Amino acid sequence: MRYPILLVLAAAFGGGPPPIAAPARLRVIGITDFHGALEPRPDATGRMRGGAAAFSTAIARARAECRPPECESILLDGGDEFQGTPASNLAFGRPVSELFNRLGVDAAALGNHEWDWGQDTLRARIAQQRYRVLGANVRYADGRRVPWIPADTIVVRGGVRVGVIGITTRSTATSTKASNIQGLVFLDAAPIVDSIAIALRARGANVIVVVGHVGAMCQPSGTCGGEIIDMAQRLTQRVDAIVAGHSHALVNTVVNGIPIVEARATGQSIGVIDIPLEPRGVASREVRDVYTDSLPGDPEAARIANAAVQAVAARVNRTVATIAEDMRRQGFDYALGKLVADAMRAAGNADFAVMNQGGIRADLRKGPATYGDLFEISPFANYLYRVTAPGADVRRYLELVVRGPRPRGWISGATITYDTTRADGDRITAIELPGGRAFLETATYTVVINDFMLTGGNGFAFVGTAKSEPVNVVDLDALVGWVESRPQPVVAPNDVRLRVVPR
Repeated sequence: MRYPILLVLAAAFGGGPPPIAAPARLRVIGITDFHGALEPRPDATGRMRGGAAAFSTAIARARAECRPPECESILLDGGDEFQGTPASNLAFGRPVSELFNRLGVDAAALGNHEWDWGQDTLRARIAQQRYRVLGANVRYADGRRVPWIPADTIVVRGGVRVGVIGITTRSTATSTKASNIQGLVFLDAAPIVDSIAIALRARGANVIVVVGHVGAMCQPSGTCGGEIIDMAQRLTQRVDAIVAGHSHALVNTVVNGIPIVEARATGQSIGVIDIPLEPRGVASREVRDVYTDSLPGDPEAARIANAAVQAVAARVNRTVATIAEDMRRQGFDYALGKLVADAMRAAGNADFAVMNQGGIRADLRKGPATYGDLFEISPFANYLYRVTAPGADVRRYLELVVRGPRPRGWISGATITYDTTRADGDRITAIELPGGRAFLETATYTVVINDFMLTGGNGFAFVGTAKSEPVNVVDLDALVGWVESRPQPVVAPNDVRLRVVPR
């Protein structure tokens, strides 16, 4: 028998009501990477998806399909709840905590972007939430547990004790501003999950579910890879389901006998896993898309979202510029990345600028662009720094952009030619400057980067004899100022800045 049948007896001897059977199945509803998306937004086809009201209705419908006593449900969130929109960010995530309390989230994983406003703000959000935020693999550097970050919880539904283990991506160490996670380490999750699964079953858990801000990417063929896939393959203890996050992808697969779902991001989808609690049952799983034209909005969720949006409307709805054509985050040298890098370079009055790939969070669409539109592209309020360094050090830094299987950022002020067959750190074959000027390794140049990169974020620390000074401008303000100053409508940069040597 894979799962025990639990019985609740109303009376030990005759005369009482008949025994009530425990649920035949447990429904795990998984959400992730909401990123403050209180309002619906268009997908790649222009169809509106997500938003608090429709998202809430989709979750309620999934719950309603699971009727006690035959079925019980829990709602788990894969993290990155707050960061990304003016309505959420300008209130430091408070409206999202209110919404998620309304949704009835049972537990959540700690996302890397939960750290973005520092540990004090994170602890304030956790105190506001009526559910536990879990991070089993987050420790102090000396190995001690962090007392305000629990590893697990047990959720009881209809007599079923569901042990939930929360984990976060190890890349938090480099995908979060270093000052916000000082003194913390993010450990390999697999052995930790194994040990906690044993302990949870000893405490009476009948089902074990992992919720992780740890993701994957899947190919059309169905082949999936990534951190959560690697972890699942290495587990030796029984885990009954995994709700994944972080990669903003659709994941609907089985690894090592464990069903795994990841429901994209920004409230576009929800994941559903049905776990049988009876012998010979087979788990089922799916990811459901949240389209606003087919789901009536939940009024209370709509109220929360509207109040948050209206609180910032005067600032957010100001039209900043007109955009001549869509600038989407597609390809590796796309126009929006170059536009942001150009804005940074102009703000710092520098020879070059480099922008890290993970820092651009939304597309820029044709037509009027508001302050809110630009905010969602650069929501992190990262300060810009001007670095002064000799050409040899600048070349080494530009090598970081073309390291790995695909470029990791964008540049302004040069065209780089590089050879992917060469080793990392020795790929650049040419650096071309505007006007045909020669790049000299003995000359001194200035490069603008953000403070996340300056402190080693995404592996973009500047090494060598560089000197840095603050520009005293945040990245968003640089972008707003740049597009305001351009001839209107703003035309997408279409020059080639990253050129691969033909094979």
